[in-house]
Amino acid sequence: MKKRYVIYLGVLLLILFGGVFGLDPISGVLGLEFSFAPVRPFIQLPGEVVVRWGADSPLYGLFGKGLTNTFMAAMLSFVLILLIAFLQKPRSRTADEVPTGFYNFFEMVFEMAYNYVETSAGKWTKTFFPFFMTFILWILISNWMGLVPGFDSIGIFEDVAHYEAELAEQAALKAGYTAEEAHHIAEQVEHKIIEENNRALKRGNLLVNPRPDENGENPPGEAHWSIVPFFRPAASDLNFTLAVALISVIMTQYYGMRALGLSYWKKFFVWNGDKIAKSPLAVMDTGVGLLEFISEAFKIVSFAFRLLGNIFAGMVLLFVIASLLPVANLAFYFLEFGVGALQALIFALLTLTFMAGATHGHGDDHH
Repeated sequence: MKKRYVIYLGVLLLILFGGVFGLDPISGVLGLEFSFAPVRPFIQLPGEVVVRWGADSPLYGLFGKGLTNTFMAAMLSFVLILLIAFLQKPRSRTADEVPTGFYNFFEMVFEMAYNYVETSAGKWTKTFFPFFMTFILWILISNWMGLVPGFDSIGIFEDVAHYEAELAEQAALKAGYTAEEAHHIAEQVEHKIIEENNRALKRGNLLVNPRPDENGENPPGEAHWSIVPFFRPAASDLNFTLAVALISVIMTQYYGMRALGLSYWKKFFVWNGDKIAKSPLAVMDTGVGLLEFISEAFKIVSFAFRLLGNIFAGMVLLFVIASLLPVANLAFYFLEFGVGALQALIFALLTLTFMAGATHGHGDDHH
């Protein structure tokens, strides 16, 4: 079967199950208590713990309560980058053989990227190119992995009522309530979520959306389950975006000092007493330098939250659209495909620009 027919078949099945069956006509005819619409995964900003340490484990507390799905996704992206690097081994044995396929494509991409960095960084190209290309690959792969079907929709079942009750009990204890009062609050929260009955049903090894009856009510008391995926896009967690932002900004300052020495810091901390004595307005140079230092520090916030906001919002958008009308995700899928690539490129380009700028003193252009 030709590849295009496989694609046509996949799109047809998506339309049928996402657009037709997902609207629940089939389950109604069959008399089923659930619909074929996809179950919306658990949505929260921090990464969800999927591998928990035991309370007696030496890792408990030191490395949190366990491994989060965003951390596991970041590690998976490392493995994929290493796999790509391994596949770049040239297959040609002689100079007359022309490389083709996967190797040829990446050779073209790397050459274009290297030439671009060379025009921006000059003699610093060999130093800055590894950062530029690593940020592109790492962030791009992390973002695009979230678009693979099943990536963030296969995981462990979570009893939402029990989970929210635990959180409520912990919050009550921190607020100063007694253990008995906190337990009572937790029971109320758990009972309320069970009564709301607006989550998913657990049926064997599957989670399914309940099918409302003619009165619009779900099967009583069972729809309080959700799913915590094994993997979630790494950039949808502030820990990941903050880490890459810190790497970018700290290494920018390092290469600035490497190029200019301690004089690099003069652009931030300026004080010329003689000049100020002649013209008090010269004190503005000191204020401008401090503002520039603050803006340099806030690049960490800008980098981290720009990437986090775009990727987390895209993830939530796909979940919500899938639960309303799955077939509509065809349009948003390609939108997020472009956003994932754009954010990786923006992060790498800004890092390159800041690193190149840090190696030039304020008076370089004048001279």
